[in-house]
Parts: sequence; C-alpha cells; structure tokens
Amino acid sequence: MSSILHESQNFDNEIVFCNILSQRDKKELERIFLKNRISYYIDWQKQSLWQRLFSRKGSDRINCFVKINRSEVEKAYGLVKNIQGLKFKDITGDTERRAVTKRALMDEAEDLDDDE
Repeated sequence: MSSILHESQNFDNEIVFCNILSQRDKKELERIFLKNRISYYIDWQKQSLWQRLFSRKGSDRINCFVKINRSEVEKAYGLVKNIQGLKFKDITGDTERRAVTKRALMDEAEDLDDDE
C-alpha cells in the first residue's frame, strides 16, 4: 500500500466572508448556517480602549469576522444576503489574477508615457 504525500498540498480554503456588527445578526447567521450545514469560524476582534470605555452596558454591538470554506461562498451569500447588520467582504475574483491585471495596467501606462 502506498502512502499519500501531503507536503505539496494546501488544504486551507477558509476565507473571510463577512463582518458582523450586532449580537442579534450573529445569532441569525449562525441559525441559518447550522440549518443549511455550512461550517464557519467566528474570529472575534479586540475592542480598543475607547470602545471599551464608551460602550454601554447591555449594548448589542460586537465586532467579529465570519470565515467559511471557499466552496460554500455562493450558497452562504444567497442565504444571508438579506441580514442588514452584515458587511460582506469582496470575495469575487482571484487575488493573483487581480495583481497581474494591475501590473499589466501599470506596464501599459508606462508604454503610453514612452510614446510621448
């Protein structure tokens, strides 16, 4: 029996999906994800000193990021797009492709400058 080599494989497909700003919206998102079997991870953000000093007791405000698997992004977005307190991250496109496109545009701009 042969062994599988995992050295060159990357299994981390977790991406930041959205930012949650209220406890009520977090509970609603969790309810929907659990019902539809979407795995997620909540990454809590630390509050600054000013936020801790001026926050009201019993306030519903929170600040956390939700991370999900890259393959479930479209399904998850379709399910939770109507929740008002979520700020969705720009998850369209490939970052390497965007970097190449930006570089190509910069090179094109330099070529135009050389023509003058």
